[in-house]
Amino acid sequence: MRQLLINTLGIQSYSYETKRMEAYILEQVKDMGVEVVYHNGNIYITKGDARTYPCIVSHTDSVHKIIDDRAFTIIADDEFAIGFDRLKMTPTGCGGDDKVGIAICLQALQDFDCIKVAFFRDEEVGCVGSYEANLDFFSDCRFVLQCDRRGNGDFVDEIYGTPLQSKAFKKDVKNILKRYGYKTTSGALTDVYALKQLGLNISVANMSCGYYNPHQDDEVVCFDDVFNCYKLVHDIMRTMTKTYEHTAETRSRGRSYGGYNYGGWDDWGYYGDTYTKDNKAVCECCANVVPESEMSLNPEFNEWVCASCNKWLEEETNFKIIKT
Repeated sequence: MRQLLINTLGIQSYSYETKRMEAYILEQVKDMGVEVVYHNGNIYITKGDARTYPCIVSHTDSVHKIIDDRAFTIIADDEFAIGFDRLKMTPTGCGGDDKVGIAICLQALQDFDCIKVAFFRDEEVGCVGSYEANLDFFSDCRFVLQCDRRGNGDFVDEIYGTPLQSKAFKKDVKNILKRYGYKTTSGALTDVYALKQLGLNISVANMSCGYYNPHQDDEVVCFDDVFNCYKLVHDIMRTMTKTYEHTAETRSRGRSYGGYNYGGWDDWGYYGDTYTKDNKAVCECCANVVPESEMSLNPEFNEWVCASCNKWLEEETNFKIIKT
């Protein structure tokens, strides 16, 4: 899996510029005997013929702007991988968020005879692809997993006050999580949350998958943490063979501003009409720069979360807005 991961990290992608990653994924699966449906930048893959399927998803964009291919490279040793600009001689971001998730999806497609996988476009600008998902694709899935979180030990079972899993799923996954050093926690906006908001009626989860400093030039991927995450995914898929039905309360989506929908919800008061596509926010907790749209309000606790460091902040003023 190590070389697959390095190869995947080496494909540059950026929100609204994901064609190369889409082509790479399609090339990787062309000889697997899978059924592929491509629709509006989303890729849906079914392998095997089964009554029910384990399912995993990821997103094809990253926040790192595409640079000259002659300059971009992945530098890796036995433990870590980073993105590097050979012309400027500086780190440039490897896109572990969410190329690690893509690599895990591709490895699962190799290892399982019956599985479903979806790759969504433009998650980083508000889960655009997953909010346009075809829910019929998931009608025979047991659960949906996603590997789209920094670190090495978080298993997200709740986002913005919305539970993601049934009691049966929580019970059956508990000992598996312990085996790989994971603990349940709350999380921030990602594709499985968008699916729940659309009304997906099975359990879902997001989890840490071994990338660190996401959205930064010094983003790094730890191989051991990636491999441990994949072992967790593999174990869940292999042993949890029931369909874990679960229905969460859904809320209306926010408006699209200038053609870009950021995944906000008007009835929660997330974002006002003054927000624009290019505005950035600097989190005073971690000093990271994130899209303004990712200053997400948890309505239950009236706190804000930074999508970069995932820490709850007491008020919106913890973010410094940069108007562009």
